[in-house]
Amino acid sequence: MTVAYNLVTFISKIQAKLEKEMPPTLSDPLLKSRLSKIKLLVFDVDGVLTDGTAYYDSEGMRLKTFSMRDGFGFVMAKFSGLELGAITGNVADMVKRRLEAFNITRVKGGHFHKTGFFNEMMEETNIPSEFSAYVGDDLFDIPVMNLAGFSIAPSDAHPEVLARADAVSSCPGGRGVVREVVEAIIHAQGRWDEVLEMIERDEKGGR
Repeated sequence: MTVAYNLVTFISKIQAKLEKEMPPTLSDPLLKSRLSKIKLLVFDVDGVLTDGTAYYDSEGMRLKTFSMRDGFGFVMAKFSGLELGAITGNVADMVKRRLEAFNITRVKGGHFHKTGFFNEMMEETNIPSEFSAYVGDDLFDIPVMNLAGFSIAPSDAHPEVLARADAVSSCPGGRGVVREVVEAIIHAQGRWDEVLEMIERDEKGGR
């Protein structure tokens, strides 16, 4: 009985410690004020926009998988006036094509020193860092997370990234993380119905 009780107590303490270390979810009402100020949203690609999986054949990389849910998130961001950008260690043509389909041309990368690319985006958009947000999942995203005014991690991000993030998505990478962030920002700004109505009235169907 004593052994069983001690085991239950130990597990409870571990769970409490993990819950304490985890950042709040994007739905936490205490984050509303900070989310409402975001004007620039920048995201990593592999592990955020994708699940981190790449398919190779004898000629090299051929395929990555993207969530269609994020696609409509890009549309919502456009109509809300939210600036978007991507920073990736590997600027593959398929990534550029995916983003350019939604008129997202601010795609930078080619190596893992991402802070320079992030600073370029802030200069290009003339948006101060306190009004920016960054979504990353791995260790090389941490320096950019430290620069951004607000940082978000997918639910399956590296533990150190989760520990440093201001908020965590309910989604793992490649399963609608960016969509969830965009929706949280629009809700926080009180523009949900307005944005959906703008998309509905658009003659091009949001594209």
